[in-house]
Amino acid sequence: MIVRTFLAVGLLFSIKTAASAENKPAIPPQTYQYPLKVSADGKHLTDQTDTPFLVIADVAWQLLRKLDYQEAVQYLDIRKGQSFNTILVHVLPSLPTQRNFQKVTPFQGENDITNPNKVYFDYLEKVVSAAKERNIAVGLVVSRQSWNVIFESQGEEACRTFGEYIGKRFSKLNNIFWIVNEDENQKDFLSKTLTESLKKTSENKLVASLSTCSPPDSLKKNHTDLKVFIPDSTVTDSEYAALATWQKNIGKSMKSPFLIANSEFPIKDQSALIRKQAYESLLNSAAGFCHMSTIKNFNPTWKTNITKDGGEYMKYLVKILKGLPWDYLEPAASLKMVQDTTQSTEISVSALTNKRMVMMYIPTFRSFGIDLSQLTGEEFHAVWYSPRTGRRWSGGTLKRKELATIEPPDPQPEWDWILLVGSKN
Repeated sequence: MIVRTFLAVGLLFSIKTAASAENKPAIPPQTYQYPLKVSADGKHLTDQTDTPFLVIADVAWQLLRKLDYQEAVQYLDIRKGQSFNTILVHVLPSLPTQRNFQKVTPFQGENDITNPNKVYFDYLEKVVSAAKERNIAVGLVVSRQSWNVIFESQGEEACRTFGEYIGKRFSKLNNIFWIVNEDENQKDFLSKTLTESLKKTSENKLVASLSTCSPPDSLKKNHTDLKVFIPDSTVTDSEYAALATWQKNIGKSMKSPFLIANSEFPIKDQSALIRKQAYESLLNSAAGFCHMSTIKNFNPTWKTNITKDGGEYMKYLVKILKGLPWDYLEPAASLKMVQDTTQSTEISVSALTNKRMVMMYIPTFRSFGIDLSQLTGEEFHAVWYSPRTGRRWSGGTLKRKELATIEPPDPQPEWDWILLVGSKN
């Protein structure tokens, strides 16, 4: 912790001008030793060497049904270039009547889940192997709401048989983790049985639970290693706001890592919204971020849209966080760094546990005051960072005894900003 904090504060001093920051080479992709596991403090994920793993995931629900192998590889390469290190894929088609891209069904007979179709799962394995070659983790969602009737009608033992089959089948691929859907309307045995069978047959692989937008219930139902919340098109603005509020209230005290995807809103350009929800989620103890756009359905325009769906900003998010001991950041609303009450509700603040550095997300341009007496140190250096462009500016030196009034370096009203303030001594 001491070494990583020193490096983080050193980073603040090394940034003197925007030009010098822009000319710095990008941080090379990190190679992880899979499978992933939960960190010792239960807050985030790590690899097998205990290297913190910041989850930057893309929701790719219909990859198996819509893409051939060459297109799947193209998709993986694009997302890898945008700094994504994880993708989330549905194992089964959207509907029980559908097939994968090769027109193969997942099960033999009349969707007999005890009789999987080897050819179908061969293709899934081929795609997962391609992701492994690119050091990308794959979250495999083994159940979904549209298949509940099939699974429930065939019973608990049939579900166990399927879970054990797929767990054994993919146990050799260390870059995977499992995701089990937790639907409020499904029978209790379904998620429990799948979770148990996957843990039994898939040694050292994480098992996560998936919920659309109801965290209180999903935390009680099924013991899983990771909680994933991905809103669907039925989730309203107010429901997502409630999820975000829940995260702010409980995130710091949670002992299980969690991920929250951005919401789906009927607007043309979601880039600003995605950035806002990504940074606010990360500054409130999330183990990473799940990016979601129309790419998840792989419509005919996906190759054009994938470069402008908000995913292009993830490389900047990774660039700043990988230079910091992000796994030691904690929500710091209680520090009352931001003096104005109205401003403090809109600005997300996270601090290192030793209070030697804070990170703030400011969703739009504004002037505001910060109380540096809440931090450890007498003199501080500030750095501004643009989540839109990746550009950085020195924010100068600030004194502990001063109530500093600051504002972003560019007065564009709708631009969002990151502010880092770190102790110099």
